[in-house]
Amino acid sequence: MKCSICGRKLKNPKSRELGYGPVCYKRKFGIAPHASHRDADMPVPAVEEADHNLPGQISMEDYLQTLLGQ
Repeated sequence: MKCSICGRKLKNPKSRELGYGPVCYKRKFGIAPHASHRDADMPVPAVEEADHNLPGQISMEDYLQTLLGQ
């Protein structure tokens, strides 16, 4: 299994469960995924939809057509 953000191979079972490596997880959610046992009661954020599905965002093809004036 690979990280959903950077594509690196996930080796840690917790990372595989979350779908992110520890660095990408912390960048996305602001907390470390492999926190100590005292933080174990913290809820794990739900995996969000990919950022490329934002309302009003145009595709690369549409952008290129705009540049070419078509």
